[in-house]
Amino acid sequence: MSDPAVTAAERCYLHARELADRLELAEALGTAEPGLAEEAAASRTHLLATLSAVGLDTDRTTRHAALRQTADCAVLTADGQAAECSAPPDTADRRAMEIMRRWAELSAADPAASAEHPQARPSAEFDELRDTIEQDYSARQAAVEHDGRTLTRLAVLGGLGDEPDPERRRRLFHTLRPVWQSIDGDGDDSPYRRLLAHSARRWAHGSPVAANAAALGIAVSQVEPALVAILETWRAITAGGPPIEPWDWWHTYGTTARALRSAIPLHRLRPLSDAYHAALGADPAELGVRYDVTTRPDRPPVPVAYTTFGSRPRETPGGWTRAVPWVLGTYTAGGLGELTELIHETGHALHVAAITARPAYADWPDSDALTEAIAELTALDTAEPAWHEHWLGASVPARTALRDRYADVMLDVCWALFEIRLHADPARRPNDVWAELTSTYLGVVAHPELSWWAMRGQLVQEPGYMVNYALGPILAADLRAAVRAARGDWTTGDPGWYAWVSEHVYRFGLARSSGDVLRDLLDRPPSAAALLAELHRAA
Repeated sequence: MSDPAVTAAERCYLHARELADRLELAEALGTAEPGLAEEAAASRTHLLATLSAVGLDTDRTTRHAALRQTADCAVLTADGQAAECSAPPDTADRRAMEIMRRWAELSAADPAASAEHPQARPSAEFDELRDTIEQDYSARQAAVEHDGRTLTRLAVLGGLGDEPDPERRRRLFHTLRPVWQSIDGDGDDSPYRRLLAHSARRWAHGSPVAANAAALGIAVSQVEPALVAILETWRAITAGGPPIEPWDWWHTYGTTARALRSAIPLHRLRPLSDAYHAALGADPAELGVRYDVTTRPDRPPVPVAYTTFGSRPRETPGGWTRAVPWVLGTYTAGGLGELTELIHETGHALHVAAITARPAYADWPDSDALTEAIAELTALDTAEPAWHEHWLGASVPARTALRDRYADVMLDVCWALFEIRLHADPARRPNDVWAELTSTYLGVVAHPELSWWAMRGQLVQEPGYMVNYALGPILAADLRAAVRAARGDWTTGDPGWYAWVSEHVYRFGLARSSGDVLRDLLDRPPSAAALLAELHRAA
């Protein structure tokens, strides 16, 4: 049983987190709530005071006094007095306190949050530079000018997949130059390289790659070789083809999207995604998933689709009240790419809706790579011809569909290695690293004069996050194989799928480490073998 002082602190924590969630969501939706920012800040201040008063190593008199000082969040006895805490703290309580303190300190930008390694904490200069780049990137990627039309970055990439004329593809590709420049400038005076200098110093005291590896229970030294092995497998199965110009990449691996475009108009995106997930026992409407995925004048740009908490789960006398997930994005054209992204983000939402954990643990897992893998459990189905036939009424050969789907993954793996290698040696030119990776493993013609790597906002928003998009498919292939072994194929539906996956994967939040969740399901540490087997299906 939890220490009542910790339970009281968790009530304060839940209140503060939900106010922070509301504030983030209001800013994303462009819906101002007067006084909300001040209320959220006050709740964080109160939470910090509450946490500092709850010393798990103090005597019960001190804890009793702390509870009385925070009566609005305290656990009270039947006569209205603050409960005493006589039991020694357990490991779960200690971990809950660590999680709450870390969030409260970081969200309040308290320097003590990174006191052990001052160099590792975000500096004001880093934050200012990142925010400046991100704002410029957001504006430019939403307003790409081409032949008198204004397109989004994703619409340009979709156009590259559709355009049959190589010269027109080249011209369309180069309309992204202002987007690249928002991140890399002219290459010499590069905002990204200035950001990288700060980020590399932080990585020296603990990189997100190392943190992910530790959470997953794998050695960080295994990450880069595993990513290289994936790219070498891709190179082997695609060997023999002509070199590919960067602007031709999306057309080369766009056969499936072109063949299925007429089956996925914009207005069918939500109905298709909803119907598929409902067939798995996970109807988004019944689970309370909220969506804001269309452009409108009063909404700020959403350069990268994402899913967030609208509210957190909580246990009541009548049972669990689900979290309310929100999916935000910008879909303008329909097609397989946008459908796959929507199903991926809905996968995040299903995950959020299934979490049943105490307030301190009601969050994303301790591995962002597992978080991304969980979203791919259903999103990877959009690469399967049997899925196409059942849900879209059309299909392409499996070899083509799989190559087209995993081509995107191979770019993500290159971006992951790009970040790893640049953080190891920030003096290198990003263009050179990118040209080396894509020409060596993907057969793309090297163009070190072009900063075409600089089209992903994640590189700036959270340096190191692209590694999750590379590790995620490894974990997703492993998880999908394990779920399929337990339940069989779910292509046409499986009403018990969501309940089973919730019980074994979704529900834990931070209550269990990602490594433990994976080991219990897989009965071993995660491995790239399942993903490599999938790639060989495309040989």
